[in-house]
Amino acid sequence: MSDDGSSPEVRRLIADWLLEPPPVLPGVPALEVPQAPAAEVIAAARRLVAGCATADRPRPTPSTALLPLAAALVVDEHPSVRNWSRAERAELLDWVAVLIEQHGEEGVQELVRQLASAA
Repeated sequence: MSDDGSSPEVRRLIADWLLEPPPVLPGVPALEVPQAPAAEVIAAARRLVAGCATADRPRPTPSTALLPLAAALVVDEHPSVRNWSRAERAELLDWVAVLIEQHGEEGVQELVRQLASAA
């Protein structure tokens, strides 16, 4: 299996997740994330990814290698993801992938902190 997420098995798993996110399991999540509308989460991620958006390019251009990671570990784990449209989820996915690229795990933790403080 390839380490970059390009093996057929990994692509199939990611495709399955995109079609139907894994069920929410009972228990306490690793990081407490409050329910929130997609627009709120997108705005928080945008603030953390300063300088990526411009008037002629309102969305960032993330590394395609980070999109599956952003989806599996952040976007699809949000407790409100089932209430968001496909377009909202896709937009947040771009922002989170760039956030991970720029700031790594600390960026994700800061996103969670901002969302929790806004709740």
